[in-house]
Amino acid sequence: MMELPDLTDFSRPLYDDRPTPWLEIDKQRLDRNLMTMQHKAERAGARLRPHVKTHKSIAIAQRQLALGAVGITVAKPEEAMVFIQGGVRDLMLAYPVVTPGTLAPLLALAAEHQARLTLIAASLMGVEAIATAAQAQPDCQLAVAIKVDVGLGRVGVQAESDDGLHLAASIAQHQLRFAGLVAHAGHAYGAENLSAITAIAAHEMQQLRLLQQRLATAGFNYCPLSVGATPTALGAPIAAATDELRPGNYALLDLTALRLGLCDADALAMTVVARVVATNARYAILDAGSKALSSDRGPHGTNAAGFGLAVNATQGFWIEKLSEEHAFVPHQGVIPTLGSLMRIFPNHACAVMAQFDRAVLRDEDGQAEIIPIDARGKFC
Repeated sequence: MMELPDLTDFSRPLYDDRPTPWLEIDKQRLDRNLMTMQHKAERAGARLRPHVKTHKSIAIAQRQLALGAVGITVAKPEEAMVFIQGGVRDLMLAYPVVTPGTLAPLLALAAEHQARLTLIAASLMGVEAIATAAQAQPDCQLAVAIKVDVGLGRVGVQAESDDGLHLAASIAQHQLRFAGLVAHAGHAYGAENLSAITAIAAHEMQQLRLLQQRLATAGFNYCPLSVGATPTALGAPIAAATDELRPGNYALLDLTALRLGLCDADALAMTVVARVVATNARYAILDAGSKALSSDRGPHGTNAAGFGLAVNATQGFWIEKLSEEHAFVPHQGVIPTLGSLMRIFPNHACAVMAQFDRAVLRDEDGQAEIIPIDARGKFC
């Protein structure tokens, strides 16, 4: 296991006792994180469209919109529907649609509520699917952006290929509104340091600008550029050509962001509180396992050591392993008290939020309110 960090900024009061495990969000830290990103986008002259798959919460999305976000980004059609029903009226679906049936319920709901949708296409089949769905729901306000692969190797066209030109032509032929280019430099989560993150961000923009210029030569002069990843948004300068930012994790942050140097421990806004339910010669056992913390060691295979950091008022322990309902904390002879509470800082906030139906939103004076994780389980 890694050496333990300075626990000063990890040690926080536990104001009450509830059935464990529970998910807790620090309201002041959350708001500070939201304002930091909003201000950075505004200083760069870029729109902020945060990805809400991180928190899946209408209440948190409303805080982001109130601070100046132009809309939200969602991961799946069902997730989009939750936020439309929650009052959001401008959404990007960052999902490569390939079948029209995937979109039908979403487009009907968007039309009913006069919500604007931006969809992404990475293939001609995707454009055809969007066009078919749009024809069946002509009252829906939608536009289509082209997804560009800038190094993650997951979804998108290569900037040097003609695929982007063919997609733009197909979008025009189907009389769909073109919304520009979108990219996600998720491979920045595997960067060694902030200099490497800055290089990834620069390469991302170089690739987008290349395809943007090629599209302009082909007659597509309106082509905004939208980028989205917390490491590049927080850890690198925002390029002048950036029209829109779509980070998600910045709202809560986690041990992965801390290891990357994107924040300090005081910025970590989300934790899981668990109870010591057993002890033995080697481990203290906590009642939060993979069903609460997930077995994620970090986004995009970053493979951090351990499954989180568990702390109490005076001690800190790396979580060595998980079973479904339990965490194994090697205590090295300094045994936490049976029945006591410990606060866990997870590797990946997005994965943990997806495990809970509700969160305790905690104020600095200890007052708390329960907020639902509205889009939990909306994976279609």
